[in-house]
Amino acid sequence: MKAPKAGLEQFLTYRLHVLNKLAERGISERYQDKLGVTLPEARVIASVGSFGPFSIMELARHANLDKSQASRAAEALIRQGLVKREASAEDGRVVLVSLTAEGRALYRKVMPIARKWNGDMFDCLDEQEQLAFGLALDKIIGTMTAREE
Repeated sequence: MKAPKAGLEQFLTYRLHVLNKLAERGISERYQDKLGVTLPEARVIASVGSFGPFSIMELARHANLDKSQASRAAEALIRQGLVKREASAEDGRVVLVSLTAEGRALYRKVMPIARKWNGDMFDCLDEQEQLAFGLALDKIIGTMTAREE
């Protein structure tokens, strides 16, 4: 029996980075080809449509973008009339971004593409492997999150 490789390609962070790049490239191409939006813009639409409205800081956290990416994507979407700014009812100093009617229509197109791509990535795993993989990811994320707190 062959000993497992001990190089960089076996580190979890390296493997996750490779998987992330492949996944982002694939979904990014689909959003661009089908909807004419970038991946950060699609993430803003999906996050605000699913959980918003948000401040830019909250948006960055929910969309898994850094603050500058979230801000640039939101600005681009505002210019396109897909997202709007409004003052928070609770704190007038806070500006929230929310979807316009056109943004909600785009949200209804973004989510099926995301669901299909997610399903396509898991097609190589049987149902039991998909469940085990999801549980393992949840456990790792939960452990790492608890360590940060």
